[in-house]
Amino acid sequence: MAQSPVARHLKKLLETAKTQGAAGDILTQIQNCLDCEKARDDYCDTITSPSSEAITNLITETENHPWQHAFEEGKIQWRVGPRMLSGALEGSFLKMLTGMSNAKRVLEVGLFTGCGALAMAEALPTDGQVVTCEITEYVADVARKLVDQSPHGKKIQIMVGPATESIEQLAKEKQKFDIIFIDANKEGYIDYYKMIMDNDMLASRGTILIDNALNGGTAYLPKEKLLLDENKLAQHAVMKEFNDYVYKDARVSQVMVPIRDGVMMIRWSQDFEGKA
Repeated sequence: MAQSPVARHLKKLLETAKTQGAAGDILTQIQNCLDCEKARDDYCDTITSPSSEAITNLITETENHPWQHAFEEGKIQWRVGPRMLSGALEGSFLKMLTGMSNAKRVLEVGLFTGCGALAMAEALPTDGQVVTCEITEYVADVARKLVDQSPHGKKIQIMVGPATESIEQLAKEKQKFDIIFIDANKEGYIDYYKMIMDNDMLASRGTILIDNALNGGTAYLPKEKLLLDENKLAQHAVMKEFNDYVYKDARVSQVMVPIRDGVMMIRWSQDFEGKA
């Protein structure tokens, strides 16, 4: 999960205060602010109903997997790791939304090791299905083994290859989905969204969920206030451009939920408004 801009600034402030010999009570108050933010996140995790044993095991095995070794051996093209997990809290959030919507068909763009896919699959009926896209065969194989440790794993279909090609294939087959969860490369979000919307892949009364919609603060803060390294700043405008694109799309209505790194919920406008 991306660290919040507030936490980054507080840590910077604490370092500066220590260097300049600030009074002890000032240092204590800065640390209290950091502790409060962490306590809130920890409380959200602990007060939420526990994840299933299968998801807990999936998270543990993902954290312990030798990702660096796999990268060095050329099995994966990019450095990946546990930070890419949806995590227990967001997984439970996805599961709750899937169950509330009475969904039967889910599309996920960006699988990684299957935390989000399995969480949503757990909320589906026996004949429900999660179709999920993963670009790297090695990662898809890891995910397949992990989700198949759950009885709900049989509901998950993994499509390996570029997400645009997988979405294009599903569009040609006229497939529709009740829940669509996008959690992949951020620069691809607009393309994925356009393909889904322009090919009418979102079912009536369906919902699109956009992960990392706040993107560590890059969606709403200028560069000079982010305290990010140059590599992360290179994509500074990507998430803001996507959010603005959705905001201007008259076909839909949306709400930003500040859970973890932000989740944007998008629905057809006619489904967002009730009848008077």
